[in-house]
Amino acid sequence: MSRCLRYFLNRKQAAVGWTTIGAPASRFRVAALIIGIVALNGCASVRSRLSHRAAECSQLCEESRSARDAGRKDQAEQYLDAAIRRRPRDADTQLQLAEELWSSGRQLAAAEEVTKVLESSPNDIHAAVRLAQMQLEIGRTEAAYQAAQLAVRIDPACPEALRMKAILEERRGDTDAALTAALRLVDASPDDVEAVLQLAMLYRRRGQPNRAAPLLRSARQHSLATLEQREEAGWQLGLAYADSQRWADAQAAMHPVVHERATMTAEDWYQYALVESQCGHAEQAVAAAHQALVQQPKHPAANELARKLEMAGTRTAVLPAGFQTGAPARPQ
Repeated sequence: MSRCLRYFLNRKQAAVGWTTIGAPASRFRVAALIIGIVALNGCASVRSRLSHRAAECSQLCEESRSARDAGRKDQAEQYLDAAIRRRPRDADTQLQLAEELWSSGRQLAAAEEVTKVLESSPNDIHAAVRLAQMQLEIGRTEAAYQAAQLAVRIDPACPEALRMKAILEERRGDTDAALTAALRLVDASPDDVEAVLQLAMLYRRRGQPNRAAPLLRSARQHSLATLEQREEAGWQLGLAYADSQRWADAQAAMHPVVHERATMTAEDWYQYALVESQCGHAEQAVAAAHQALVQQPKHPAANELARKLEMAGTRTAVLPAGFQTGAPARPQ
């Protein structure tokens, strides 16, 4: 018998004479009080055990992370397996475990852990968004879409939920739905430069460069924009101008950032070569076309541009060493 219960019984006996209580109602009330105290003691004990398991699981996750950072991969896996065995039904600790699983390369197990969180806490917005992100990176587009839909139902104004919905609607080929989600995202988070860039890109893909251009000019000048975001906004602005055949404006926007972007694909170099050629800048067009063909020798549009530059007498400057464009097109 617990110390608390023993104390209660002694006090009750002293007050009303436990052995002389005769009324059934009185005995019932006393019994109910006793049961309540026992239940409270039991709940406290359960909470204590759960709290202890959560602390243990959290500590094991930390040990796993430290071991992995130190290069002790096997030990990190052992800690992680122990954390899985000790995991409580506590959303925060389960999400911590999921992140550690994800960082260790066990992506499917991480997604499964977040799914379990949602089974017990179906209105957990953080878990729903994180599951959508994980499933998308794993390559489960439909599962990611379902998680994003759940996240938006939980909180229709959550920026990360709307961002994932816009991305996944576009992946599914529904540009209109993606645009609607992106508009809601910018409305909910107007200072989110990444959201503005995403919205502008969707306008361009929808064939509305005149709507994209003002957004991109705004993003390029936004006080919260990072250097990388400013450069990307400038590049996308150049593409929007090119979509409208505003070649001089396109060149002015793209030229300052073309050599600053972190990555330039063959398509990027081709687009820049096209803009420079439309502006009559032969040397810049030749250099950009050369870069496109080095990266992707069979790029169809770059090959067509190369043939045009060849006919203009710039063959050796455009083509990589040993590269052949094939026979020129017959004159019509």
